[in-house]
Amino acid sequence: MTIGMLAGVDFSSWEQPDPSLEPRELLEPWLRYQRHEFIRKLRDLSPDQLVAWSVPPVELSVLGLVRHMTQMEHVYLSWGLGGREQPLRYGEDDYAGGAIETIEDDLRWYFEEVALSDAAIAEIVSLDAAGAGHGRPLRATLVKMIDEYAIHAGQAHMLRFAALGQMIR
Repeated sequence: MTIGMLAGVDFSSWEQPDPSLEPRELLEPWLRYQRHEFIRKLRDLSPDQLVAWSVPPVELSVLGLVRHMTQMEHVYLSWGLGGREQPLRYGEDDYAGGAIETIEDDLRWYFEEVALSDAAIAEIVSLDAAGAGHGRPLRATLVKMIDEYAIHAGQAHMLRFAALGQMIR
């Protein structure tokens, strides 16, 4: 892929987290695993394929899912836990928005939001501690984000195959 922001991304398969870990040491690796699996769906896609609404009449692209997950990272983690600024970057136009001209910015903002989210998670002392923004406990917030990534990685997986015109695993 020639898109600059993805040049250093590890697209190899990862192992799932060790199920014998304590809850926090299990939930945080699951979030990282799900993020990784989500971003892997971008491999092999050209800029045109990233922005294609490849399953008509659904107005959804892989880039739209990246934009949506940027907002979910913000709402639930960087703002939700960390109390950072609340405004949404994309407003209500995250899923259907984006264009070839916005790919680099959208990817940069995604990775920046993930870094802010990780910092917010690190600041929370226990799974039962409430986030400074939304007031929900870290435990529930991590489970919510793992769920968000699982749902949207599945969508991105199918959109990726449709955009490629074949199943490339």
